[in-house]
Amino acid sequence: MSNMENLEHQLSERERQSEVNARALSAIESQSIRQEARGYAVMASFLGYGEGALGTGTFGKISHWAKLFCIGFAFLVPSLLVWRVLL
Repeated sequence: MSNMENLEHQLSERERQSEVNARALSAIESQSIRQEARGYAVMASFLGYGEGALGTGTFGKISHWAKLFCIGFAFLVPSLLVWRVLL
């Protein structure tokens, strides 16, 4: 094996390593961009839910009545349990 063939092999190995490195770095960067985009999507959904729940539309009315039902249920359950268990 001549010295020229050995250098040629080393150069091709360096090129392969640089390509692998570039692919790995781009994958890491795209993963971080995707993760950041997911965070923005979650915040946008929370803001949309908050604006919709406090509005005067159908979803706002349903949300209001669901809150009233939960409050009434929380007040009613203890008295029903007393009647059932103690009386």
